[in-house]
This record gives sequence, structure tokens and C-alpha cells, in this order.
Amino acid sequence: MVICLLTIISSTLSCKKQLAAEYNNPDGFTKPTIEGSFSNLLQQGGLFRLDYGEWYHVWSEYFNQMLSAGGVNSVSLPANINIQTDPYTGAYSKLRSARDVSIYVNQLPADQQTSYQPFLWTTSIVKDYIFYNLTDKCGSVPYVDAMKVQDAVFAPKFDSQKAIYEALLADLKDISGKLKGYQLSTSDQVALTFQQYDVLFKGNMSKWRVFANSLRMRLALRLTNVEPDLAKSTISDVLADGAYIQSAADDITIVDLDPNLTARGYNGSGAIYRTFLEQRGVLFLPQKMMEVLKKTGLPTDPRLMVLFQPDMNGNYSVMPTEGADVALISDLVTTQDITKTFPALYNRTTFETNFAMPQQIIASTEVHLIKAEAAVRWPDLGINGATEYQKAIQESIDYYYAINKLNPGGASLSLLPAAQPAKPNQSVIDAFLAAKVAEFTAASDQEKKGLISDQRFVHFNVVNEYELWADNRRLFKELGARVIRSPKNMKQMERFPYPASEAANNTNFSSVIKDNNYTTPVWWTGR
Repeated sequence: MVICLLTIISSTLSCKKQLAAEYNNPDGFTKPTIEGSFSNLLQQGGLFRLDYGEWYHVWSEYFNQMLSAGGVNSVSLPANINIQTDPYTGAYSKLRSARDVSIYVNQLPADQQTSYQPFLWTTSIVKDYIFYNLTDKCGSVPYVDAMKVQDAVFAPKFDSQKAIYEALLADLKDISGKLKGYQLSTSDQVALTFQQYDVLFKGNMSKWRVFANSLRMRLALRLTNVEPDLAKSTISDVLADGAYIQSAADDITIVDLDPNLTARGYNGSGAIYRTFLEQRGVLFLPQKMMEVLKKTGLPTDPRLMVLFQPDMNGNYSVMPTEGADVALISDLVTTQDITKTFPALYNRTTFETNFAMPQQIIASTEVHLIKAEAAVRWPDLGINGATEYQKAIQESIDYYYAINKLNPGGASLSLLPAAQPAKPNQSVIDAFLAAKVAEFTAASDQEKKGLISDQRFVHFNVVNEYELWADNRRLFKELGARVIRSPKNMKQMERFPYPASEAANNTNFSSVIKDNNYTTPVWWTGR
């Protein structure tokens, strides 16, 4: 016992000497840094892609059914809305790193702060990204007073979605202006460090500016029912600027860095593949999507073969949305043997086993569709809506065939050969595009909005459902049932409730208690 005790004491003293040699204050905590906080912000789980909890509890258990994006057996729909996730708390958790960057930069001597401006500007873009997602989900939330506990603000007031959106658009415009023409110094060590810690764009400030302006376009379109003049002026300003996503080469995506972790679903980025594996039972080819992909009188959409894979009979069979067919088909449904599935599933090669798939943060197809809708709403902007509509579909086709080919396959993945088809000749695609443009050109302005919505439905499908959800809520005032694709017995969710902790701890909660439910529309819906 004495020998053991002496050994422990000797070992402890040795460790203390080593700490004293390596650290000025071995008894203190590791000092947080601007660089570390910034890098941590960019890598937060659930920031640019859902974490596993959201994929599983939001995406597969309710949103697929509500949006009819995943193929739903309406016989077993939930009777009530009960989402087991908390985007409110999650958002403020992510914002801590953004707050820390600002605090640490402002604590620097004035002559050092200039070098750190890129950290502040880009952090502000990410902060705006987090806040728009949060207010889209919850409506009024703390914005001005948020994250000010260091200033003894323990009960932040709730800002209206209107005020938040106006502030976000103003901030993104301001940051875009500051980034215009800005280049990192090649002799400044801080600038070199920024490139290292910028895990999203590697210090490419032009890409950060494109991100900010493209995000402005996304947010502007939300305001068509409530502030159409601001929506129009924002889009017009970005178009005149020219720094936004104009083609697939500008797409802002994120790719998993560690395919081994991804394959096992251990990190946020790998969660999509794990969820596809575990939730095949809600990932059938939806009848409502098939109605868009294979429209009567038009050629079949080339994306059908890479978004979905054939069933055990080699057919693209659908999961009916509702009615007697749903009950009849229930006994035939199978997902366990990938070669004998029925109905047809989402393409496993494209999604479930494709660990190289880039996940879209914001991309060209969406921006082209924003421009197409802007052309319908504001002809004086001088946008050719049919051209933008055509480009959106072409680039979506290109995107899904490209990512389908990224999957190396292999016997261990049990892939269906038909699930990795050859891309059709461009002449075939051109014929399809010509038919779609003719349909669009002949449609009324109201129906053009519906056709654009259909394309978002196909392109966003199950990998960008929050944007699809926002689009449906916004357009419902104008298009009504045209954008509601779920079964009739499915309740439409309008927002997430606030967490119970907010009601218990924030004395300002009384200002939003009337909206603490799933069914009160958020402000920008105009309802």
C-alpha cells in the first residue's frame, strides 16, 4: 500500500512539473480563442444539415407525411402533431460560438481588431442563417436581447418576425457591401489563420459574399405576402450586384470529411444515411411526386430514375396518398430485402449508401426558381421566367445524376444495378425541357407559381424539407390546396412550440404565449 501511494505521489508530482513547463497557468482553464470559436460555429451539428435527432424525429416521423415527400401510408398517420425536437434551444446553443467570436474580437486592442474583421463579418452571416431558420420555425424569438447574459439580460424580450427579418436583410446587405472587393492580406498572419479555420470556404471571401447575397434572395421571397416591396427591392438589388449563385459551379454545399464516421452515423453529417437505412418504411415513391415526375401528356422526368429505384418487379410503383388503395397495398409493403421492395423506394444509391453526397446549403436550382417566381410577380425586373425555370430543372437533373455517380457501389452495399442508370442523352433531356417550358409559358401567372412550387417539391424532396415546408406555408395564401400534398387526415403544422423551460424562466414569455402551439401561422405567411 505504501509503495502504491508513493508511486501515485511521484506520478502526480511529475505531471505537475510537466504542466508547469508547458503552460503559464497550469491551474487555470484552457483559454478560448477567436479562431476556435469560429471553427466550432461552422461545425455545429444541425447547422447546415440536420442532426440525427431531427432527421429521425422531425423528418421521418412527421414532415415526410405532412409534405408527402417520403411516401406515406395514410392508414397509420399520427392523430396529433407531437414533434420530439427543440429547434429553439438548439439554435441558441449554436449561437454561443457566434457570440464568443464577437466578445473576443471586441476585447482585443483597437489596433488588432481590424485584422479580425473577416471573422466578425462571416460569423454575422452564419448568425443570420441561424436566426432566419429559428424564426421560420417559431415566429417571434429573442433577437436583439439574445445571448446577453454577460450583460445581466436573463429574460430577453421576444422580437417580432417582421423586425427580425428586416434586421437580417439589412445586416446581410451591410456585410455583402463590406466584403465587396475585400481580399485577405497575404502578409497578415491573422488572415492566414482565417483561411485555416474557415472550414466552409477556406478563406474565399468572394464565396462568402455569394452566400450572403443568395441568402438575401431566399429570405426576400418569404416576404411576398407581407412586404412585397421589400422582397422586390432586395431581389432587384442582388441581381444588379451580380454576386450570387448563378450556376451549379457556385453551389454552396457541404461534404462529409470522415466517411468512416459517416457510414456508422456517429456525427451529424452521417445522420442522413443512418436515417435512410432505419426509415425505409417512410421512404417510398410518393404518389404526389410521381404525378409531377410523370405528368400526363409530357415526357417522363429524367430525375425519376436517380431519385427513386425500381421495385421487385422493375417498376416505379407508388405509395398512394390515401384512399382504398392504401389499405390494399399495406400487406404488400416490404423494405427489408433491397432487391424485393414494394412499392419503389427512394434511390438507395443516391442517398442511403452515398457517403460522398454533397448536401445543399443553397444551390443554383433554388436560386433559378426564385428568379422565375420573381419574373412572374414583377415583370418590370426584366427576368426571363421561362429561361430561369428551364435552367432550374436542367441543373437539378445534372445535380442528381452527378451525385448518384459519386457512389462507388460494391457488393457489400447490395446496390441495384438499375439504381445507378446512365444519364439520358442531352437530346432526350432537351425534349423534356422543351415540353416543360411550353407548359410553363402557356400557364396563367397563378399556375406558374404552382409549377415552380412543383419543382421545389421534386428538387428539395426529403433532403431539404424545411425549405419545402416554408414554401408551402408561404404559398398557401395564394394557391391553397395546390401546394398541400398530404392526405386529408394529416394536420398541417405551422410552427414549433417554445420549450417548457422558456415559459418557466423568461418573464417576457407572456408576450408570445398565444402562439405557443403547432397551428398558428408565422407572420410572413400573411394569414
